[in-house]
Amino acid sequence: MQRLLKYFSYFVIALYFALGVFVLIGPMFDYLTTEIKVIFSVFLFLYGAFRLVRLVTRKREEENN
Repeated sequence: MQRLLKYFSYFVIALYFALGVFVLIGPMFDYLTTEIKVIFSVFLFLYGAFRLVRLVTRKREEENN
């Protein structure tokens, strides 16, 4: 079960990065200004990076114990 949860966590992280790229360059959000798209994309990138760092840190702690 933990293995499945790990893969799901990596999938969600990749989804945040992909969604950030989609918001930034996707045609669906043309009604937003460029500044709003960049701010929202940066938020998604940073949150994805935060989750990745948290996952890697948790993995290292489990290996050390």
